[in-house]
Amino acid sequence: AALGAAYVLGSEDDSLSVAYLNKSSYEALIVADKKGFFNELDFEVTKHLVTGSGQDAVNALIAGSADIAATGEGPAINALNKYGDEIVVLCSYDISTGAHVWVAQKSLIGNGIDVDGKEPQEIAEDLKGSNYKVGVIEKSSTEAMFKRWCDNFGVTYNTTAGSDLQLEYLDGKTLTSAFGTKAIDILVGSQPYPATVMESAGGVKIGSSEDIEVYSTCVLVTTKAMYENKTEQMKAFVAAIKKSTDFMNANRTEAIGICASSIGWSEAAQAASFAGSTPKVAFNDTVVDIMYSVSEGKKFDATVTREMISASCPLKEYIDELYA
Repeated sequence: AALGAAYVLGSEDDSLSVAYLNKSSYEALIVADKKGFFNELDFEVTKHLVTGSGQDAVNALIAGSADIAATGEGPAINALNKYGDEIVVLCSYDISTGAHVWVAQKSLIGNGIDVDGKEPQEIAEDLKGSNYKVGVIEKSSTEAMFKRWCDNFGVTYNTTAGSDLQLEYLDGKTLTSAFGTKAIDILVGSQPYPATVMESAGGVKIGSSEDIEVYSTCVLVTTKAMYENKTEQMKAFVAAIKKSTDFMNANRTEAIGICASSIGWSEAAQAASFAGSTPKVAFNDTVVDIMYSVSEGKKFDATVTREMISASCPLKEYIDELYA
């Protein structure tokens, strides 16, 4: 049976269930919800909030407990690699730099890792031979980005001892607590995880995806079966997300307040998160390039080709019309 088909057969109503996270990178959905843009649609939108990373949202989609998943490019590529053209990408809704941040224990700064006035390559040199324990969420976009950073600067990593860095796979709940108890030396994550430990445990930023000038994107994905069943609702949902990104661009201060309040962190932290972010509904060459570079990084590019990624979105003309 087609992916998601069993769920679709029992789902004759026209509501949409959307899996996403109450954290940075999901602001377009948070704002759409809080500003009532979902309520304006002529069908019900059910929020399926998950914790952890976008991989958890994609897992909810695959399990049939959501019609749409919001996620970073990493889990979207994982799904395309595993399920091929059974996965549909509706759109991208944000492109950002520096979305993924690495934070070290304060005790290591000046005592193993020097950051003052140092270039990323110099900081990376301090990590070589260190055997520091690095906490990360498995299969997250951050994991793929951190590995690219390490590869770029010649730092080795593994889940076992013997490499420069030892990866410890944690979830959204244990990532920050493990840093707080010093069970890990370095936390790598997307916001608000880094900001949380910088504020609560005195962590110090030692690097980010910005160091390697790699962009990240956030996308809405569904399955082919669900898309065919609920095409019109999904198009209307994408239009509501466009309305949200338009609002965020025109009313940045209000959007910062809405998101900081929802996520539960400071407006300063939210503003910093927004600084490198470009909210916009799109599916263009830039989005395809970002996704394909992750496919290459994961060594999935024989399967998940640039052409496959481009063909995964059936709404390119519709998105163009939204901006016409």
